[in-house]
Amino acid sequence: MAEILAKLASMSDILEKLIVLIIGWLLGLLGPAIVDGIRRKRENKLGRKAIHAEMHDLSGVLALVVYMVRLREGTVDREIMQWLKNCVDADGRSEQFKKWSLNLATQLSWSDEELTNFAAFGTQQDGKTVVMQKYPVPLLDSRVAALWSFDTSFQRRLLEIRQLMHRLDDLVDRSRKLQDMTFTSLTDENRALVEQNIMQTISFYGQTAKQVVDKINALEG
Repeated sequence: MAEILAKLASMSDILEKLIVLIIGWLLGLLGPAIVDGIRRKRENKLGRKAIHAEMHDLSGVLALVVYMVRLREGTVDREIMQWLKNCVDADGRSEQFKKWSLNLATQLSWSDEELTNFAAFGTQQDGKTVVMQKYPVPLLDSRVAALWSFDTSFQRRLLEIRQLMHRLDDLVDRSRKLQDMTFTSLTDENRALVEQNIMQTISFYGQTAKQVVDKINALEG
């Protein structure tokens, strides 16, 4: 009987050591994966925060672009001014945006006639045009892992914004080609067509920029 108990005790010791060995092996196997998972979760959290900040900054800049396009077209009205003021008054804006807010508050206090005259003045600035440029979104492009950590609806809206940014880039390229054509020898008729296409491209640029801002505002709302 004593011999049997001794054997059982020995087997118990062996089993205990085996369990400890297995646990150690599993921890060694899973440890890096667990650490990597924690690291990815932390990086994705930081990535999401960075993407939000990038979108917020982009919306402020593009809101001003929309205003400049509408001003050049002579289509600035009370509605677009209020829209812009809401954009520049968003939390986290710089002092420069606060100055814009004060100017817009003044303009919104004008009468309808004064606003109409102001809008007409923008179209009379011969030789002045809207500077069309590309606005990179490096964090949205590079933080792919963070992007996929958002919920599906948020992912879809971010991808829609990215597609619109591609459209803005295409419009900038088109505008530059048209601008180059103005330095070539053209008939008066063809020059008028090129200039008309330039203005149309600028208009599309402003419309697309407004779509981007509205989508970003929806993300933050």
